[in-house]
Amino acid sequence: MSGRGERLVDVLADAGADFMLVTNLVNVRYLTGFTGSNGSALIGPDVRVFVTDFRYVEQAAAEVDGSFDRLTAPRDLLEAILDALPQGELRLGFEEANVSVREHGRLRERLAQRVELVGVHGLVEGLRAVKAPEEVAAIRAAAALADEAFEQLVSHGLTGRSERELALTLEFEIRRRGAARSYARRRV
Repeated sequence: MSGRGERLVDVLADAGADFMLVTNLVNVRYLTGFTGSNGSALIGPDVRVFVTDFRYVEQAAAEVDGSFDRLTAPRDLLEAILDALPQGELRLGFEEANVSVREHGRLRERLAQRVELVGVHGLVEGLRAVKAPEEVAAIRAAAALADEAFEQLVSHGLTGRSERELALTLEFEIRRRGAARSYARRRV
């Protein structure tokens, strides 16, 4: 996971931004490691900030990449993360497909004229598409584990068994072989 923030910084200028506000939870997870349901990240040159609420403080301490400063928002993640922006004029990229009109208005109001908002589409997704060697190795290992579990399932026959029974048996076999999470809840 280390280095993903740097890779994002490397492509920010091409997107016309100095910093990036990441709110899509899949992208937050890819960049930080956080698997909870409420978190945001701010990434820029020499800035790596992750924000969540009080419910996820311990989880964030365990999961979030050590290159990120972790903040706990008293109420509003957006307010907390914007407080982490450096002073002066800058261009803030945001995931245009993930930010509502209301949130955009709040950003515009809160940042006044010193920050230019730059809608960005697919920037983190583009990084996620290119796999590092360790990611390829993890995918290969997961596929091999799934193949073994499937072979075990098929070896006991499929006829006369319900879909639910097959799914539970397959999940059991996958977990028995060392998978930490179910195939239905894939890790990024």
